[in-house]
Amino acid sequence: MRRIPCLLAAAIITAVSVRSENAVILEDFEESIDTAFQGDWGGSRVPDGVALSQYTKTGADDINVTHGNKSLKVDLTGSEGWVLDFKVTLSDEASKKVHEAVKSTDPARYILRYDLIFPGGTAWMNNEVFFGDVNDQLDTPNSAAGGKATMSIALDLIKGIADDETPIVIRFADSFDATEDPFVGPLSVYLDNIRLVDSYAPGAQTVTTVIQGFEDSANPIGGTVDFTSWGGTTRTTYKPYTMTSADDVRVTEGTHALEVDYANAGTWHADFSISFAGTKLAQILKLDQPAEQRPSKADLERYTLRFDVTYPDRDENGKPSWEVTSYNTLAAGFPFSQSRRDGASGQEQTVSLTLDQIDWSDSEEGAPVLMFIANSDWGDTGSTLYYDNFRIIDTGVATAGLNINISSVKYDAKTSSITITWNSAAGKAYAVDYTQNLGTWPAAPLAGNVQGADGTTTYTGAVPPGNYGFVRVRTTN
Repeated sequence: MRRIPCLLAAAIITAVSVRSENAVILEDFEESIDTAFQGDWGGSRVPDGVALSQYTKTGADDINVTHGNKSLKVDLTGSEGWVLDFKVTLSDEASKKVHEAVKSTDPARYILRYDLIFPGGTAWMNNEVFFGDVNDQLDTPNSAAGGKATMSIALDLIKGIADDETPIVIRFADSFDATEDPFVGPLSVYLDNIRLVDSYAPGAQTVTTVIQGFEDSANPIGGTVDFTSWGGTTRTTYKPYTMTSADDVRVTEGTHALEVDYANAGTWHADFSISFAGTKLAQILKLDQPAEQRPSKADLERYTLRFDVTYPDRDENGKPSWEVTSYNTLAAGFPFSQSRRDGASGQEQTVSLTLDQIDWSDSEEGAPVLMFIANSDWGDTGSTLYYDNFRIIDTGVATAGLNINISSVKYDAKTSSITITWNSAAGKAYAVDYTQNLGTWPAAPLAGNVQGADGTTTYTGAVPPGNYGFVRVRTTN
């Protein structure tokens, strides 16, 4: 059972859904690209080498638009290398939704997502986002052909968002190695479907299960092994790490973590893997079962995989000044690479994604496997990273027969009332909730005991005055 948020705007309530996601669209460039601007930092592309335009979908198979009929087209010419090429300032209405979601204390609930369509014609290409303290990068799915990638930012983990009165600004930087030589361009990147996703089912009670915390004395490194299938020599060693004090950031669950020493300098490298056989993750994914018996993408929306990575202190030479980690399921890479936040001391970061975002490989043991990759300006002595608290957050599932879908929502501006219709069952009681602050629902519902009919039920009632709001329907018995 999924909650469908309903936005009250211009005296109309509309239910918004993106594919199977429970999402509110924040910007899809359907009306204009007035929210998009050139960037203002780093390199010679800005201003003459960055052109912004509104792109119109050419057909049903046009991948450059992922919602509606329009997207933002960004043409890049001139210099290669990192440049803050463009930024998007969300409307006041959309910004308010993000601010309210950031305030929510519900773990793994609200996710900011957007789609980027990368061009072909590159040896590699990355797009880095600057949003609060996040500066993670999204990589092209296929250097030769490009393609769509989706960034996800878990809002309960984010820091550095300005106060409620400040519009939300998302900044984008690009770096690439074009195969055209000399590079003239343009390379065209498309941005679309900036949205706020609610991963929770109505009335969800979250359950967190640790699937690897490195606490087992019989297996202190959790089955960590060198990954050599993709070639290259090994450069890492592993050992259990024991917490030294209560404020030791290297351990985020229990008293132990996995210490990984990168002895040699180098670039991206497939370093090691961890199997999650016999864990909650394996139970969910059912990789040991035939494909038709495995969960669908929609079934996996309710699960979030998280783990913590602690980056090292910088040495006396300021190394590493930057460090990036990435992860692969042996079927696909995670949708993004995690960049170290810019600080001199060791920093713990949390990798987070819902399980519907990623494909998994059939391992020989029929269990999910993660492979770990790193890159940095290592310095002469390499680097040491710490991994801990691999966990699954289950946001709950509806009881059989209680899946609620709102089929109609109408707003009467003269009476400030709403009329809602949803599928229902006789003998069930329903509550109708209303809020103007996404993420905070009042204790008292609009209606707390609406008796369900067999088929559909309709409720009409007054709502507080305001320019927008959200409604949900849930069962009470």
